[in-house]
Amino acid sequence: MDTNRAMYTHPRLAELAGVSVRRLSYWESQGLLRPTSAMEMRGRNVRLYDFHGALTALILAALREKVSLQHIRQVVRHLRERDFDVPSVRFALVGPRVFFQTPEGEWEDVRDPMQIVISETLDLRPLRATLARGVERTADQHGQVEKLRGARGSRPLVSGTRVPVAAVERYLRRGIGTDRILEAYPSLTTEDIEAVRAVSA
Repeated sequence: MDTNRAMYTHPRLAELAGVSVRRLSYWESQGLLRPTSAMEMRGRNVRLYDFHGALTALILAALREKVSLQHIRQVVRHLRERDFDVPSVRFALVGPRVFFQTPEGEWEDVRDPMQIVISETLDLRPLRATLARGVERTADQHGQVEKLRGARGSRPLVSGTRVPVAAVERYLRRGIGTDRILEAYPSLTTEDIEAVRAVSA
C-alpha cells in the first residue's frame, strides 16, 4: 500500500507512536496535531490521520522527552513548510528560539555560529519506515514475537508492530478477553495474542 495515501486511526496512530491515546488528544488540544478527518461511526467519534499527520505524531513522540513543546512547535512548523520532504533536520536551541541548519551546513539566521553549542538531529527516515510497517504486516509476522535493537528500548514486541509484549501481558493477567485487547490494539490479530499467551506461559 502507498503510505502517502494511507490513513491511520487514533488508536492505531497512538500505537505506532508509542504513546497513549490521551497523549495524542493533548497534542491536538495544543494545536500540534490535526486529524485529517473526523466522523461519527456507530456512536463513536472516529479520527483519521493522513501520512503527514501521522508523521507529525511520530515526530512529537520522538522529541517530547528532549525539548519543550514551545521548541517542538517550531520544529514541526519548519518541517511542514518543507512538506516534510527532507531525510533529516538538524536544529539547535538558543533560549526560546530554534535555529535550523541548511543542507550546506550553515545555520539559518545565526549571526554568531559560536552561539550554537548543542544541536540535535532528527532523522525522519526511521519514522517513515515505522509508518510503512504500520500500513500492513506480512503474513509470516502474525503470531510472532521479536526483539529489535533500539525499538521501544529493545523490549520484545509483537512482530511487525510497535506493541510491547508486556502491554498485552498486562491485559491477559487482568483477565481481559481477546476482543477487548484487539479493540485496544487494532493492528494485532488473535494469533498475536495467542503467541503472547504462549510466551507468558
